[in-house]
Amino acid sequence: MATSSTVMTTQQLLEAERRTKLSTPESVLMDRAAEAVAAEGRRASEARTRSLERAKIVLLVGTGNNGGDALLAGAQLSRDGAQVTAVLVGSSAHERGLAAFTGAGGLVVSAAEALTDAVGHVQDAHCVIDGIVGLGGRPGLRPPALELVAAIGKDSAVIAIDLPSGLEADSDLADSPRVRADVTVTFTALKRCLATSPAKAWAGLVVLADVGVEIE
Repeated sequence: MATSSTVMTTQQLLEAERRTKLSTPESVLMDRAAEAVAAEGRRASEARTRSLERAKIVLLVGTGNNGGDALLAGAQLSRDGAQVTAVLVGSSAHERGLAAFTGAGGLVVSAAEALTDAVGHVQDAHCVIDGIVGLGGRPGLRPPALELVAAIGKDSAVIAIDLPSGLEADSDLADSPRVRADVTVTFTALKRCLATSPAKAWAGLVVLADVGVEIE
């Protein structure tokens, strides 16, 4: 059982997830993660607009499971009445997450096809949910993620999923372009970048969510 101070490496976490998936479907783990992200997105949005129905929320969606978590969280927030836009950073997105999001009435914009439009949505957002990359991400951000992150307004709340994109999970360095989060919703255990300076300064408040991954 992980505690609020437990730090695990990427390899340890991936192995724990592998074992857990032998008995628990990945979809269940992702739905639990999305619930935790949606809760923080709801809290941050309501703090700025007082009503979720007035909130403009933008998801920065990468091609992997972090992007899927963002889409599933966005689907919940859209069903609850928020105006949610998913900006696709890559050429594809998590299939189930995208289906859930569009089914909930969310708007999808491709940064590759309409960067100016995508940047405009980011600039207007009350809350931005960072689902660009996660546990396996390399340091730094590359276009179009670089332009999208640069467009985040100073008054927007930023919620990072698992870790701020641009940081490396197993490193305390923060010398490449990265997301500055107000809140980071991380799963199962802390990562080094969330627990050690200087990287941890970019994570904001770290919320540790138990999604059911079994820790030995």
